[in-house]
Amino acid sequence: MTTVGFIGSGAIGSTIARLAVEAGHQVVLSNSRRPETLADTVAELGPRASAATSGEAAAAGDIVVVTVPVKAFPNLPAVPLAGKTVIDTCNYGPERDGHIPALDSNGS
Repeated sequence: MTTVGFIGSGAIGSTIARLAVEAGHQVVLSNSRRPETLADTVAELGPRASAATSGEAAAAGDIVVVTVPVKAFPNLPAVPLAGKTVIDTCNYGPERDGHIPALDSNGS
């Protein structure tokens, strides 16, 4: 059985987690707060779901789904992601993320 780690458990992350559980996979959810803030989501998803810190979710996942605002990328736990398959659902949205000069200038 595959374990899918989630860094970010908002609308996108929780929807993909539900689909993963329905497909028979284990999921480990995390968010920018604390694991206990995910208790309702974990209860809703059932016994194949658990909550952890972002680093723990990254370490536990055979596959890791990153679904956070682009501005949060510098805070991702890089070491436990090394060598993993990572699915990134993020798109830069300056209205949400604030302006990031390197992205606004297209790297020039």
